[in-house]
Formats: sequence, C-alpha cells, structure tokens
Amino acid sequence: MPKLLKTLIATIACLVLLDAMVAVVLALPRGRSGPVAKLAQFFDYGYSVPGKLTDWIARPGAPGNLFDVAWRQAMMRKSAERFAREDPHTPEIRGYSMSFVNHVLEAAKALDPGLVVDLHAGPAAPPNATFAMFLDDRANRRKGDVVVFGILSSSVPGMGALSNQTWMFEQPSPFTYPVFLPAPGGGLTRIEPLMESAAQERANLLTPSSPGARAWRGQLRRVDAFYGPETFGLPWLDASPFARLVRRSIAVKSIAATKQRLLADPFGAPLPYGEILRRMVREFAMIARADGQIPVVVLVQVRGKPDLAALLKPTLRAERIRYVATVDHQDPTEPEAYTSDGHYTPEIRVRFGQAFLKAIGR
Repeated sequence: MPKLLKTLIATIACLVLLDAMVAVVLALPRGRSGPVAKLAQFFDYGYSVPGKLTDWIARPGAPGNLFDVAWRQAMMRKSAERFAREDPHTPEIRGYSMSFVNHVLEAAKALDPGLVVDLHAGPAAPPNATFAMFLDDRANRRKGDVVVFGILSSSVPGMGALSNQTWMFEQPSPFTYPVFLPAPGGGLTRIEPLMESAAQERANLLTPSSPGARAWRGQLRRVDAFYGPETFGLPWLDASPFARLVRRSIAVKSIAATKQRLLADPFGAPLPYGEILRRMVREFAMIARADGQIPVVVLVQVRGKPDLAALLKPTLRAERIRYVATVDHQDPTEPEAYTSDGHYTPEIRVRFGQAFLKAIGR
C-alpha cells in the first residue's frame, strides 16, 4: 500500500476516533453550568431541526424548550376562555405580536395601571403570524377595544415561511402560521399550514413515514422559502459533533442567503413583502374599524433591513391609522440600546410605552 494512502487512512481513523471521543464527553451528565455544559451547548446548536425538535420532545422541561409555544389553535382557545370571563363593559388593549411589542404594551400598562392588556404573541413571530392571530381572534374582541398589530423588522423574512422551524435554525420553535400572498384582484391570498398543533408535530416527528408527516414535508418544499436539506436533511449525522459544526456553518449561511434574496425587492419576486405588508395594515384597520375598535400598528425597528417606517408610514398616514414607530424614539443602530438577549433596554421600553399611550390618547 502506498505510503500516502496509509497516511490518509490513519488520519481519517484518528479524526473518527477524536469525533467519537468528543461525542462521549458531550454525552456525559453535565448539569446546567460549567465549561463542559457551555461546550455542549455550542455543539448542540448544530443539530438538525428534526434533531432539536425530537430532543425537545424528550426533554419537555429543558431550558429554552419552545416546542409548545404559540400554537394558534391553543392560543385561540385560551383567548376565547378569557374573553368569556371578561367584563363586557371594560375596553381592552389586545395585542398580536412578539416579545418586542409585548414589552411596549407592558411598559404602557406600568405607566397607566388602568389599562387592561391581553397579549397574543410568538417568539420572533413574523408579520404573517401576528396578522393571522389578529384575524383568527376576531370573535374574542369587543367594540371599544384597542387592537395592536405588531411588526418586527428582523422577522419580515419569515413572511416566506410556514414555521419558525425553517428560518430560526438555532431555536426552531415549531409553531406554524399561514403564508400570505397578494391576490390578483386586491387583498391577500392565505395559504394555511397543514401542521396546526403541537400534538400533530409530535406525531409527525415520531412517525416520519406517516401520511401526515409526508404531506407536511411536501408542503414545506412547495411553499416555505427556507426549507431545505441544510437544516432538515440527514438527521443521523447529529451523532457526530464534527458534522454538527459543519451543518451549523452551512445552515446559517444558507438561511442568511435566503433572507437576502427575499428582502432584495419589496415589491417584486420572489416575495413582494412590501405590498403584502401594506395590504395587511389596510385590512387590519378596515376590520378593526368595522368592529368598532381602534387599530394601532407598532413598527419595531432593530438593526438591519427592511426599513419599516419608510415602507409603511405613507400607507399608515394615508389610511389615518394610528401607529408607533420605534425608530422615531430610538436609533436602532446604537449597540447600547439593547440588552444581552437582543431586546431593547427597560429604559427605552418606557419611552416606547409613552409613545403608545400618546397614540391611543391616554
């Protein structure tokens, strides 16, 4: 056997052995802290999406487990139950959003304790998710309510997805939502996900060859701009720490490239998100006003594109829709404006809460 070939085989064998040794160390009980735990978390980020979700099923109480969060069916059931217990004579602030807008509304309530706030939200929920929450919760609002539609700039690319699991690789919360597209005659076409509950997701993950699981994967391939083998393929490679590192690098780059492609043209292919958002805010205001409610749009701008204020302020003003644009009160490019988890600081949230109270005349 040639010397070069022997060297190559020996090198591969050493790498495989090293990979196996690292896998054994990472599999040891490690508690919740310490250097091994942090190292393990670093490698865990590279698990495939099915691997992460299956792990969440196995460890329901694990920190950061988002498996059962923000499923619309469950959310609407809880909303209906709460609505049935409410005082019918007390108007409420009903928010449809994500944590950033929740913080704004919570700050407003802290400033004005007389407010009654009902929050419907999902982690990093894109506008199609928050708009669907608003539409589906219509029966659980009353005349006189203030209705809030929250839009987060960094989540706009998710308008091309059916679930956070396809575009939030490191924390792929599996809750689902529709994709909205411009209808030819005006308005919006709504494409509902085939997956609607945590129970369905569990069943499909545990029986991947079932008709429901195959149908869901087929819809993701057809409709979801982010679904692909980089994040979902070859889950058996999760056994290798080295493969997980490689997957994480490839997946992050692939998702970033897809986001860039989706955001390239607000009014053209592959996703005319600018036109979709303008139609969303118009329909939001039309429905709320028809029901005797006050519509308010909250535009949360963080670092990067798109510029929500430039995109939507002309429509909001033309339609006389009340709004709060965080960029009017805080420069989103200032690093000191954010906490370590990426949210705005409590002091800045107070500023946003004051702006919200002004927008609703409080």
